[in-house]
Amino acid sequence: MTRRRSGAVSLLTAGLLLAAVLQSPARAATAAAPTLTITPTTVGNTFTVGQQVQLGFSTDATTVSWTVRDAAGTEVSKGSASAAALNGQLTLPISTPGWYQTDLAAVAADGSTTLGGTDFAVLTPHDFSTSTDTRIGVASALGFGGVANPGLEAVPLMANGGISTARDEAFWSAAETTKGVIQFPQKVKDYKKALDDNHVDFLNILDYGNSLYYPDEAPSTDEQRAAFTRYAVAAVDEFGTEHTTYELWNEWNLRDQNGAAKASPENYVALLKSVSAAVRAKHPDVKLTGPSLAVINDWQGWFTKFADLGGLDYVDAVTIHPYVQPLDPEASVAYVNTIRGIMAAHGSSKPIYITEQGWATGTNPSAVSEPAQARDLVRGQLLSYGNGVARYSSYNFMDSGNNPSDVEHRFGMVRNRLDSRGALVPKPSYVATAVLARQIDQLPLIGQTRFGTNGYDVSFNAGSGQSVHAVWSTTPGLVNIAAPAGSPVQITDLYGVTTTLTADAGGHVWMTAGPDPFYARGAITGVAPSNRFGLSMSPEIAGDPATGTLTFTNPDAVAHTFTVSAGGTETSGSAAAGATATAAVAYPAQDSTGPRTYSAKVSVDGQPVGLVSAAGTATPPLSVTASHVLNGSGKDLLRFRVTNSSSQPIILSGLDWTAGAASGTLLAGCVVPAHGTDEVDVALTLDQATTWSASLRRTGAADIQASGKLVPVTAPTVAKRYTVNLDGVIDPVVARQPAIALEGTGTPPVTGWGGPGDLSGRLWLTHDDQNLYLSAKVTDDVFSQPSRGGNIWGGDGLQLGMTAGAPGEAVQTQEIGAALTDAGPVDTWRWTPTSQTGVPPGVQAKVVRDEAAHTTTYEIAVPWSTLGVAAKDRLIAATVVLNENDGTGRRGWLTWGRGVAETKNPGLFNAIRLDPSAAR
Repeated sequence: MTRRRSGAVSLLTAGLLLAAVLQSPARAATAAAPTLTITPTTVGNTFTVGQQVQLGFSTDATTVSWTVRDAAGTEVSKGSASAAALNGQLTLPISTPGWYQTDLAAVAADGSTTLGGTDFAVLTPHDFSTSTDTRIGVASALGFGGVANPGLEAVPLMANGGISTARDEAFWSAAETTKGVIQFPQKVKDYKKALDDNHVDFLNILDYGNSLYYPDEAPSTDEQRAAFTRYAVAAVDEFGTEHTTYELWNEWNLRDQNGAAKASPENYVALLKSVSAAVRAKHPDVKLTGPSLAVINDWQGWFTKFADLGGLDYVDAVTIHPYVQPLDPEASVAYVNTIRGIMAAHGSSKPIYITEQGWATGTNPSAVSEPAQARDLVRGQLLSYGNGVARYSSYNFMDSGNNPSDVEHRFGMVRNRLDSRGALVPKPSYVATAVLARQIDQLPLIGQTRFGTNGYDVSFNAGSGQSVHAVWSTTPGLVNIAAPAGSPVQITDLYGVTTTLTADAGGHVWMTAGPDPFYARGAITGVAPSNRFGLSMSPEIAGDPATGTLTFTNPDAVAHTFTVSAGGTETSGSAAAGATATAAVAYPAQDSTGPRTYSAKVSVDGQPVGLVSAAGTATPPLSVTASHVLNGSGKDLLRFRVTNSSSQPIILSGLDWTAGAASGTLLAGCVVPAHGTDEVDVALTLDQATTWSASLRRTGAADIQASGKLVPVTAPTVAKRYTVNLDGVIDPVVARQPAIALEGTGTPPVTGWGGPGDLSGRLWLTHDDQNLYLSAKVTDDVFSQPSRGGNIWGGDGLQLGMTAGAPGEAVQTQEIGAALTDAGPVDTWRWTPTSQTGVPPGVQAKVVRDEAAHTTTYEIAVPWSTLGVAAKDRLIAATVVLNENDGTGRRGWLTWGRGVAETKNPGLFNAIRLDPSAAR
């Protein structure tokens, strides 16, 4: 094994590295890691402002360290203490409203570490006990069994979260276990009492079948419907009509499609008619809703038939389930409009309830992130209210399980009772919903307006000339909020943090509108796009300060002074009349990684008028990669690279690796210098394709994982060391090297190929420390390149596909082309990676056409820095495509290797060994 390092290396560090390389390749056995269990002492780790935040845990570790981050990803508390001193309780000095994530590290005396954590919420106090607002609901699952049931202790959490209605079930099969005797289980009575005690209304789903009367789930005959109707009447007798609404069935059009009832609208309306008549006869004030429509399959046709059959006559509100996951909730507005249109066509203007909509989190491909779930649920509700929906029930309150890949387990707003992060602890969506409830409680809707291309403003009447505007935009940008000059405008973010701004002399404050809704409260008259302020951030490396620039565009005829408050510090500046000024901003260094939201408060002429934000990501300071490389003799090596992107040196605990059946540990105790890279080579014997993996360990931090493929190299093309003179003439030294022939046909063949005189060529590859060189002499009877830039593939020219390592090991391909254009210039272009599309930096190309000889000479230099490949690795994979156009469009191509023109597959490239010996 060999090791290399870029960056300065002290003698001590070099000694540590040498010791690491010489150690036994097997990782030493360690003692069992300490235990760490989250045991909340406050139900759901949910606190109100002014209440002491205390997080319970148990551990047999010696020391416990913690880091607390808010919803913006900013560290707000950090520390370490002996486990004995903490005594199972972490007390935190946090009183700002919001959602918080706490990372814990339990460390034993021998240094072994267990990582874990929990989440908590801090909410502003709000008394919902006398509220008459029933808009915000949730599927509560209190009627379920097992771990899907959150338990009665969850009901106060619902109430404190501003949830006015719990949609739940009192199943017929559980209520009538002896034919003719209907007795609802005590569990149901208990949860109804808990809802009543906490001032939460009950949306009672009347469902499903009962095997005492028929084998299928749904009733299909008059006798079966009569039996179900007796249960429905008993339910209304039991639970009453005050603070209780009833929904007939759940997704009839989707469930039991193969049963006798066929999920048909005819059978549903027959049941609805029976139930409606019976319950209204005894309870004329009952609220009966349906059809609980699943927006799937031919739901429009089903609902139209339901309406044709008179179904709308028997319900007090229409209930639908417009799921659109993983799309954003804006996609569901069309469903609501379609339902309303069908209702209007049948003369009905009854209320619409959304009784299920949700977004699952987790690792399933259709899942969304937890912050996305939070904003989608809030936007889903706001869009519904703005479009006239009377009630909305999120699905559901608690995660029903703990399998992150199962979407059905992860729809919750709080975590499952058996979740390792703690029972019922909040996900971001719980806090976001609680903030929504506090902002709009009992405020009547004014309406919904749009601004810009993708901006939304849903407003509510707060009385006394005040209004609350919920604002977001799927395309982030600055907006101005109009209000009387000098009046206060209170801005509250998605998680409850409030900032008060003051309208300037022109009657505006400014706020960044992004995918997370914010709330503006004041004497507001409108919201519109603006470019007054902007915030741009440089990429953040964990451990280093985050830096950026605030831009102030002053359209006024007078100069303004301004102050920017960001990251706990202030910077000041001035903007001349009609000019643009900037101010540097910085945010303190933090060790945490992940998404970040950076905010800056702007005061102009001493008055706070703007709150500007930008999104970013704090990336880890350490990364580990591995490359299949060759030494100077062409022997296989696996080269591990550990890169420190931060400004501080970092000590490693070790790099555990496997390659096929081989394994070992490297770099234990090594110090990677600031902005430096450590490299270690492991000899390989590759006789078949295999995989490698690596786990980089660092005390007190999560392991960094990496993996990849390894493919044997057979008969590589040799590219010797030689620097090409880019003059459009093949260098004599290059011409003496073995050439790569381009003759015959491509795939598909060149249309009407007439032999080497029509199209053929020879290629040579050489290299030096700076560049890969391609030289080519092409015979082409007709030269035509009518295109420019990214379209040069359609005319005469060359395309190169390149990756690091052997063919098929890397997934990211560099595809670069060069062509002499009919317009005169030589154009170069990079097609992939798509994030780097455009003129490739540093690429030089000289292309000369000899019309008399019918030849075109190409000399192309591609910098290793542009390719992201290290020349010293001595192994790349490549293909070369010669495109053909005789003036009538692209006829096809000739190719050396495949994987670019006919299909995008780097596994079809050719292996190239970069020979360190000079070409002669």
